[in-house]
Amino acid sequence: MEYAKANTTQWGKRYSAMMMSIPVNADLLKADNWTESNKLPYDSTYMDGHFGGWIEGNAVITPDGKIIDLLRADNTEKDARDKAAIVHISEDGKTASFNPATGFIDFPGGSKKFTIRYDSLSGLYWTIANYIPEAYKIESRAASIRNTQALCSSADLTNWTVHTVLLQHADVEKHGFNYVDWVFDGKDILFVSRTAYEDGVGGARNFHDANFLTFHRVKNFRKLKKKKLEQFQNAEATQHTSSK
Repeated sequence: MEYAKANTTQWGKRYSAMMMSIPVNADLLKADNWTESNKLPYDSTYMDGHFGGWIEGNAVITPDGKIIDLLRADNTEKDARDKAAIVHISEDGKTASFNPATGFIDFPGGSKKFTIRYDSLSGLYWTIANYIPEAYKIESRAASIRNTQALCSSADLTNWTVHTVLLQHADVEKHGFNYVDWVFDGKDILFVSRTAYEDGVGGARNFHDANFLTFHRVKNFRKLKKKKLEQFQNAEATQHTSSK
């Protein structure tokens, strides 16, 4: 989660990344049972001065059994590059640490909220995120481009593959698919989206201020992993594109 009691009320700058944990069999309603990590505050020097803040993190177990907080990271530079941040959590849950030199990764849709879940059958981590296709990489903050939701996966939480576009509209100003959350349902994925779209009475005010909550099903999602629209290879610090 994010601790929001900073010396400012400004969005982004007020949030500190942190983790809370509790033993599986403990009483969730007893405050003393919870362990709280230290809080990592906003730092204006991150991303070469283009760091807008980090929020809406995911508590994820890595392939080697460690715990990380993989967060949405706001990039204020107007080049539509999506980034996410990886904060490492100690085994006892008390220490959160971050290396700005290696902690920011290329992540499709990383500047918008995303949810990550692990699928043991495919051996992959999956997310549905606001990927920005080349056609929509306008001169804008990446966080402002939400007209596309895509299914993505990773074997290591660092290098991500975009498999297929699930939702898309050509207009980026008043159409958006926001704050998706989802679950596995056998061979399928079920997800909901806070959606800005035409409604016959003027539509949404903008891409963010949605006028619908929409429900969707992705059938046989594991078969879609064979398709690759784009790969984000952070280990090589390059971006590769392959045919659909």
